[in-house]
Amino acid sequence: MQAGTPLVPPSSARDDIRDALATEQWPVDGFPYAETLTGLAVAVLIVLVVFFVRRKLRPKPAETMELRARRRLAELAAHPAPDSRAFHAELADILLRYMEARVGLPSSRLTSREIVRAFQTNGHMSAEWRERLEELLAECDRAKFAPAFDADWDPSDTARRGRVILDALAIQVAAAPRLASPWEGWGDAAV
Repeated sequence: MQAGTPLVPPSSARDDIRDALATEQWPVDGFPYAETLTGLAVAVLIVLVVFFVRRKLRPKPAETMELRARRRLAELAAHPAPDSRAFHAELADILLRYMEARVGLPSSRLTSREIVRAFQTNGHMSAEWRERLEELLAECDRAKFAPAFDADWDPSDTARRGRVILDALAIQVAAAPRLASPWEGWGDAAV
């Protein structure tokens, strides 16, 4: 450099300095806030849709035979003014299907007396329980097949008696799921 030449900053340095008294806008950084929020909203919506669809498609736990029988009994007992024939047919169906599924007794193909005799031969259920079963099945048969049935029957009491029979049988099934075996000498090892 020569003596006497003034020092002049390069042109880029002169452009950075603003000597103005007026207010100026802050520099804009250009971040796309609207687009980012829209993208986040769409992503959250997709996650929620996937969550609810998977939840709906997830297999529900299977209802056990005992829970199904108890649910059907509760629905039957909750009916305000049931028809005696339909009520007793449903009650018998609940008990017989449970016996068939859990004990292996082909109760849907047996008469009421044959069912009671099968439990008597088996010896696993008490005599009191068998008497209750016999009385209830006889009542169901009368209601289903007789031309007229007792008009003063109590549906809640009948449903309660059915529940008592189911409870005792469920306890026995839980204690000994196989009530009969052909190797133990029973002729009709269906029970």
